[in-house]
Amino acid sequence: MDIHYRPTIEKDEMVIVVDTADHQQLPGINLTKFALIDHHKNNSLLEEAVAYYHEDEDSTCQLVYNLLKAMSFTFTKEIALALAAGILGDTIYLEQAHSGSIIQLGEILTVGQITYKDVLNVMRNSGKLTRETKLEAALNARLYKVGEYLLVFTKTKANLVYYVAMMFIELGADIALVSYQDGEEVHIRLVKAPDIQDHRLNLLEIVKKGIEKSTIKNLWGDENFVGFKGVDKDLNIIKKILYNMAKI
Repeated sequence: MDIHYRPTIEKDEMVIVVDTADHQQLPGINLTKFALIDHHKNNSLLEEAVAYYHEDEDSTCQLVYNLLKAMSFTFTKEIALALAAGILGDTIYLEQAHSGSIIQLGEILTVGQITYKDVLNVMRNSGKLTRETKLEAALNARLYKVGEYLLVFTKTKANLVYYVAMMFIELGADIALVSYQDGEEVHIRLVKAPDIQDHRLNLLEIVKKGIEKSTIKNLWGDENFVGFKGVDKDLNIIKKILYNMAKI
């Protein structure tokens, strides 16, 4: 599919917004007439939407799957992979999945004629990085001990912070912290490995303390994964994040 970054949507008759709970998740987008499909328990966009399908599920992909079934949609392998990957991503590889999500995942694998291994291969995010990017990230990385956990931090030369963070998680890091400085703007990802169930390491709260004096353009996530974009020097924020983690 074609991907348009920050599209101009004012002239479109209808826009369908998915997996979005707040305007801050769509910076630079002027939402006017839109429909909404979302799974977040708290959603501030419902009253503005002309129509919505909103259920408190593990992932929005489950709601999309329900809609497609109701439309007697013919599932392709690619559609099934996308829906299954969305469920795995939002449930941290099913570790936080409810039974209904697992049942729906099984149905999607069946109708799409794909295997669970096929979906795991799609989820290997570091495959999107070039060898040069991987090696630069590894060579510039710093390793810290946070209690019993290993934290890897690195700066990137391009806005690939998510993929670099996931690469370090795949390599065995307990926590990955990655930043990218683009002029005055900073992008940060802080990710916890799926098997780390230590609720003291609430990544969202840790990042919130680190950006108290920053200009926030976008902040999202939970105790396991956080994304941030704002105006500041990345190392100012990184130092605060590491300091707050060291106190836990």
